[in-house]
Amino acid sequence: MTAIANSALDALDARLVKPTHKGPTHVAGRVAFRGEILLTEAAAPALTSAIASADANAASLSFLAGQLATLSQLPVLADALGDALAPNGKYFIYVGDVKRGDRYQIALGETLVYVLPYDDVSVYNELIDFFYLDKTKMKKFDTAAKIDALAEGAAKYGESFPKLTYEEALARV
Repeated sequence: MTAIANSALDALDARLVKPTHKGPTHVAGRVAFRGEILLTEAAAPALTSAIASADANAASLSFLAGQLATLSQLPVLADALGDALAPNGKYFIYVGDVKRGDRYQIALGETLVYVLPYDDVSVYNELIDFFYLDKTKMKKFDTAAKIDALAEGAAKYGESFPKLTYEEALARV
C-alpha cells in the first residue's frame, strides 16, 4: 500500500480538501486524490472537481484534471502546485471562460497544460469522453479504479492542440 506521504501529493496535502478519495489506487505504487485543491490559503479560489495521481517516490503529479472558474487563475494554480507539475505529466484544466470549441496547450515553465472549455458537465464525464473510455465499464468501478482508468487514459493521450502563451490565451477569452 502506498501512502500519500511517499508521493508528490504529500507537499500538497494542506491544499487537498473535500476528498472523495485520498490514498492508494489499485495500481501498485500509485496514489490519487479526488476533491478540490485550494489555490491560496483561503477557501477560494480552488481547482474544483480535481482528480490527481502520482507515483510513489515521484516529485511530480503524473496526472491532474480539474476546473477553474477563469483563465486568470491558471498562473495561481501553477504557483500553488509548484514542483508538482513536470514536463512528463499530463494535465487537463477545464476553464469556465474559455470559448466553446477552443482547445489549446499553454506552457507553464517546461510543463504543457491542456486548456479546455467547461460546459457545465462534470470534469469526470468530460474526461471519459475525451479519452474514449467505456462509460458502462466505468460505472462498475470504485473511485480508485475510476482514477486509475482516467490516469491511464491520460498517459496514452497524445493529441496536440495549438500551443499558446498564457498571454495569447488570455487575449482569446
